Amino acid sequence: MQSSDAVTGVIITVVRFNTKENNLSEGSRRTALVTGGAGGIGIAASRALAFHGDRVVIADLDAGKAQAAAAGLSSAGLAASGAGVDVTSRAAVEQLVGRIAAEHGRIDVLVNMAGIVRNDVLSKVADADFEATLRSHLSGTLNCIRACIPHMKRRQFGRIVNMSSVASRGSLGGAAYGAAKGAIESLSRTAALELAGKGITVNCVAPGLIEAGMFLTTPLQFQEQGIARTPMKRAGTPEEVAACIVFFASSAAGFVTGQTLFVDGGLTTGF
Repeated sequence: MQSSDAVTGVIITVVRFNTKENNLSEGSRRTALVTGGAGGIGIAASRALAFHGDRVVIADLDAGKAQAAAAGLSSAGLAASGAGVDVTSRAAVEQLVGRIAAEHGRIDVLVNMAGIVRNDVLSKVADADFEATLRSHLSGTLNCIRACIPHMKRRQFGRIVNMSSVASRGSLGGAAYGAAKGAIESLSRTAALELAGKGITVNCVAPGLIEAGMFLTTPLQFQEQGIARTPMKRAGTPEEVAACIVFFASSAAGFVTGQTLFVDGGLTTGF
């Protein structure tokens, strides 16, 4: 069945496969944590998960933005709340996850999107910027996975979706960001192997040029050049990325783990 809703229609064809774990009664409603959830793709993913019936906690370094994003979903009748968290702090992440588990009794889905961008070429990138980028993306992802694993193991069910990027294949002037994303893919494969017997899957979604966030802050010339190099000759939408996140979070992807799905209009095809 497809929805006529312009925002969610692309998603519904996927998430209708979800049945077993998504009883919408309050006692069995899934709980999803989305970090970096106040950004364009984060809001789209949170909306998609909530539309499907999940209770979504939008977490972001900027607590105000997280709460505003959650309020937007709540006003549409979706189950959402917002929270501030610095994912580079293991203690802060564990405190948030513990609070969510205590309040809702479960954490079923983790979507890791939090991270900063401080790009420069290899010869010029500052040590502090390189390390800060790795901490926010890689250490942040690790901190969130480690905090959620015990709760997922108890239920013998979990869906972890980590955010990579086409930059993981190599990025001119993006030494720190590309390295962080490549490391996240490797970390995800290791986690997938270690957690496969626990009913927990771990996968990555790797967007290309998307009409949100970092891409929209770049000069128009860069945007045009990037679109020209993309076989589909356009940028993707946050909703198209969200649809892939929802698939990995669904029961339909129960036999899929350790994979990276590029959502890039063919940009990395042939690499």
